[in-house]
Amino acid sequence: MRNIHNWPLWHWHIEISSKCTLECPRCPRSLVPESLVQTELDLNFFKKTFTPELLQQEVMKITFCGDDGDSIYAKDFLNVINYIKHHNKNIQIIIVTNGSYKTSTWWNKLASTLNHNDHVHFSIDGFDQKSNEKYRINSNWKSMMIGLDIMCNNSETFVTWDSIAFKFNENKLNLMKKLAKNIGCDYWQLTLSSQFGSKYSHYNTNGYDEFEPEDKSLIAGNHRFDRQIYNLTNRQYTHNYIQHNKNLYTDIKNKYNEAPHVPLCLIGNKGLYINSKGKFFPCCWVAQRFDHQESYWTSSEFDLRNNTLNEVLNSDKWTELFDSLLTNNSFFECGLKCTSKVVDSNYATSW
Repeated sequence: MRNIHNWPLWHWHIEISSKCTLECPRCPRSLVPESLVQTELDLNFFKKTFTPELLQQEVMKITFCGDDGDSIYAKDFLNVINYIKHHNKNIQIIIVTNGSYKTSTWWNKLASTLNHNDHVHFSIDGFDQKSNEKYRINSNWKSMMIGLDIMCNNSETFVTWDSIAFKFNENKLNLMKKLAKNIGCDYWQLTLSSQFGSKYSHYNTNGYDEFEPEDKSLIAGNHRFDRQIYNLTNRQYTHNYIQHNKNLYTDIKNKYNEAPHVPLCLIGNKGLYINSKGKFFPCCWVAQRFDHQESYWTSSEFDLRNNTLNEVLNSDKWTELFDSLLTNNSFFECGLKCTSKVVDSNYATSW
């Protein structure tokens, strides 16, 4: 495939659906609801965009996680997973989900399709229904536990219980890790967020953020997040691409050494992003529906529903944008997340 910008086609991050049952307060669904469009990508879109040749020759990893939506609510989700695995069973599938409202039959179908290359992350911030819905509003504990149990015990797939540290759970983190171990999860991951009032004043109400942990060591030290990962079993998930990414980071760091940003999108660890409307973005950060980003991505040239992947990857419009990115500090998310002042080898390759 023609690829004049040398995009790393090995990893794709896809929001197959913008639908979600939850109303998490710090999600774009809640922060900018006026521009949310409920839509999804179907099997025909995947067949057109990800040809058997591309899946067999280029793609190594596909992450299903959205800025707005949860992948499991896409009508064709199971069919899409089947399509990918049919053409390349070695592609690593990563699924990030809240896990609510699916039946045991649905989870068993997913479990039978995935294999030991794959990883499902359940986003669970509580230790029962009442605590979990403090942030994961409208979640359903019973169905989440059904999904966790089936994926942990009826499949080869790796499973992680992902938790964000909040005020309401900061004294129950060990209990949550114990619950994850007892149900059979391979990992428990604690995410330290930066989305709190001490860092962003708009999250405060009357000078107070109800979600911010009292223990300030549970708040991320940078503008992204920090993660603490605990192995609960003897199984080790293999990331075959880590050394490849480190080598690529060194090359890119040297090439763009005078630029204000280190373009992580050229490494691929975050993945080239396709949103639920079928639009292409270098990563999910620049795809979020905030006003300061809208002007960059209004061009129809990035629309994979009306253009081929080859046309989008080689768009002249992107040449213009990418050149501006390397010299212009007005790209808010690039300047915040990929500034050369904070990007090092670990930052660029661990995800």
